[in-house]
Amino acid sequence: MHESKASKNPLNNLLWIISVVATSLILSIIKNLAPHQYIASWDIVSYLLLLLPLIYLIYIKEIANPFTKWIIPFIIILIYDVFYYNNDLVVDFLPLVIYGMIAMLYLGSMQSMEYLFQVFIPKINYSAKIFTIIGMLIKPVLSLKKYQQELFKNALYMRIALALLITLPVMGLFLTLFMASDPNFSHFIENLFSFSNPFKAYHAFTVPIVFFFFLLLFGYSISNTNHRKITFDTDPFDRVIIGIFLASLNFLFISFLLFQLAYIFGGESYLNNTGINISYYAREGFFQLATVMSIVIFIFLIIIYRYKNEKLIAIMMSGLMLQTMVIGYASLKKMYLYQSLKGATVLRYYVEWFDYLLLVFLLLGIIYLFIKRPFYYMLNLIVILGLISFTTVASLNIDGIVAKQNIAQFTNKPKKLDKELISNLSIDALPYIQQTDIKIKIFHKNQRNCNKFNNYHLGYCEKIAKYGENKIEFIDFRSKYEKGQR
Repeated sequence: MHESKASKNPLNNLLWIISVVATSLILSIIKNLAPHQYIASWDIVSYLLLLLPLIYLIYIKEIANPFTKWIIPFIIILIYDVFYYNNDLVVDFLPLVIYGMIAMLYLGSMQSMEYLFQVFIPKINYSAKIFTIIGMLIKPVLSLKKYQQELFKNALYMRIALALLITLPVMGLFLTLFMASDPNFSHFIENLFSFSNPFKAYHAFTVPIVFFFFLLLFGYSISNTNHRKITFDTDPFDRVIIGIFLASLNFLFISFLLFQLAYIFGGESYLNNTGINISYYAREGFFQLATVMSIVIFIFLIIIYRYKNEKLIAIMMSGLMLQTMVIGYASLKKMYLYQSLKGATVLRYYVEWFDYLLLVFLLLGIIYLFIKRPFYYMLNLIVILGLISFTTVASLNIDGIVAKQNIAQFTNKPKKLDKELISNLSIDALPYIQQTDIKIKIFHKNQRNCNKFNNYHLGYCEKIAKYGENKIEFIDFRSKYEKGQR
């Protein structure tokens, strides 16, 4: 079954080849001419264009990787998040994630796989040659002899071409007349198709380079064929070595937990009785303990890779993870205590949610040790939960949550409200500061003209239209820098 999937060849489909070449050309123009200082409509168009050949491969059933169609919906959700939210995660990190996920889907599109996690570990075919890959896409377009029979046999292509040949000139004529008759409509069309940067001489070199880069990505995905088979043949660990290793870690963790139990059961009263500064104690530790949890999960994955249902390893490893869960609980208690004193921030929420995810992984790991399932089942489950969790977090209005939580928490203690923190959040917090004297700070370079297609961002422009700019303070970056220097 796998061999039949891997033998699929989209090069036999002329429409797919034309769509790939056209998509590459359009993307090369957009990437060279569209503004780059912020995410706007052209970026969303780019993401969707990148997915277009992949979606068409799925539609014509020429794709070998069965997991591609399950990951694309997550990418679509992330693309919507990029177009709706303005927080740092979405603006600075999410575009890289989207491009990375799309690239990995293409790299594995013609490889038959057994597990979802394999998609995120691309296997590269080093024997592929750049010019050969690009040539196999361009050659069919330049010479249609191979497809002449198909073109004449299936009149649909000819009918579409004829329809476009008749329609486009007539549409151009009407469009010109409409633009001449209505200045508002003319202005709308000009904004729709205008770019912030004019075409410059160097674009004559950069457009072809980007064009061939996308052709290389699409072409390589077709030539990168393989059956990604998973084998479970591993040697077991030496019992003495692994026994000493896990016993030592368990002893260290038990020793540390003895110091944590007093706070876990005593809470703030314990800290008051011992004279420990509550704010300092709450602030220190939760980032480090989250790191400890991550390392334990990494150790668990290494050990179960060669796990052969040994009772000693199951008992000692589950004991280590159970203690780590208690440590995770202590970390969360510190986080809650610190937030009750100082309020919430974006980073504190992210660490808290990451702790919860790690606790789920640890619990699943303990269960896994006793149900005797293959290693790759656990790895697959971790990847699935991680993908769902990241998409969920990216789809939350984190800046709005932080603003709402802090304003509600310090309603009766307004002097403790960190207004500077809220004012430095993104415009996503705008709905929650309407009844306060706080203003959101936005640099002038990030200010948008929502009437222009290449400036339009749904989340930004929707909030400006609804709440106006009364609660926004536009800042000149240079003047702020010079003021700080003085």
